[in-house]
Amino acid sequence: MKKILFCILALYSPVSILIAQNTTNSPTSMFGLGEISTGEGGQYAGLGGAGIALRGSNFLNTANPASLTELTEQRFQIDAGIMGSYQNYTQRGASNHSVTGNLNNLSIGCRIIPRWYGAVFLAPVSSVGYAITLDEEIAGTNGSTVSSLFQGEGGLSKMGVSTAYLFGKGLSVGTNLSYVTGTITQTETQGNATEETSSYKHTFYADFGIQYKWAIDRERFFVAGAVYGYSQNFRQENNLYVSSSSGGEDIESSLKRYRQCLPQFFGVGASYNCLRWMATIDYKYIDWSRMESSQSNVSFQNQHRLSLGGKYTPGNVYRNPVSLLLGTGISNSYIVIQKKKATDYYISTGLNFGLRNNNVLSFGLKYKGQMKVPNGMQKENSFSLFLNITFSERTYRAKIQ
Repeated sequence: MKKILFCILALYSPVSILIAQNTTNSPTSMFGLGEISTGEGGQYAGLGGAGIALRGSNFLNTANPASLTELTEQRFQIDAGIMGSYQNYTQRGASNHSVTGNLNNLSIGCRIIPRWYGAVFLAPVSSVGYAITLDEEIAGTNGSTVSSLFQGEGGLSKMGVSTAYLFGKGLSVGTNLSYVTGTITQTETQGNATEETSSYKHTFYADFGIQYKWAIDRERFFVAGAVYGYSQNFRQENNLYVSSSSGGEDIESSLKRYRQCLPQFFGVGASYNCLRWMATIDYKYIDWSRMESSQSNVSFQNQHRLSLGGKYTPGNVYRNPVSLLLGTGISNSYIVIQKKKATDYYISTGLNFGLRNNNVLSFGLKYKGQMKVPNGMQKENSFSLFLNITFSERTYRAKIQ
């Protein structure tokens, strides 16, 4: 029980850390909501981002809340993960790199009463992190330049509650109810003058999931799943602060609010599961059409994301099993800069180590690259490492009946 109390407290204590830390140093994160988290983590970090049709007895899958109904009875399941990333950026022959890391996921779930399951969770939504220096020529001078430093930090995080209900033997429905919040700060420094803009955003959000499990026999089954989330506008507090180290009066004012929102999305997935093998496929459509840009050369487009993944467990599948995960995925960026856009692709792998008492230690490695990058546009690639621990705590029968 001490583990449960510790994790419940831990679920709320990292909120300020999660919001303050960045998981990117990409210059393109200055636009829109920043770099969007694709949701990988937990035991499925090596599956290319797939998760809509995944479920397991010791598996907390926030990609589809309906999967909660597979949890082992009379146990709390606790999931905690971190990630680190090496990123490289190349544009017009010049390159730069960065290393970032942060808490990736934290959740606790269990059966509440027969057929009804619940969980609480904390996860990143987006991240902003960049530092760019530009040398601009001063008009009317003979080649004199002035340097401008552009910096940004912050991002959005969510915390919330998942619930799911089991109808009959195979049909499960669930929902995620979350509060999304965060502050994005962007600063321009030129000489002695500094201009800082900050945007505090927050909103409540709900998304829904459904899964149907069809058992072929005791060791084989199919799962079909679908998810949906509706668009929700952010409430915003946008402020501008201008100061100079050479003296003079500081300026502070409110800024115009452009529509910023969490997008509408829907997705479908399917998986085949047997004693040693699992194969899954996901498709997700994300509608960014409601987003407004404060810059005329930046716009937003809808995303299409396709993910494929598989798992194989050699050796003894009952006692401390070790599973190998492989996955791949492809999607387009939601940010269009000067009518230029790129396509991202992912290749991932991972290992899940079964431990005593139904615990699991997971490692995931993902490579992200880009193809069809237009001339003059920055090209990005990265390696991300995921580390996750899933452990369970037995409860008394009276507490869950």
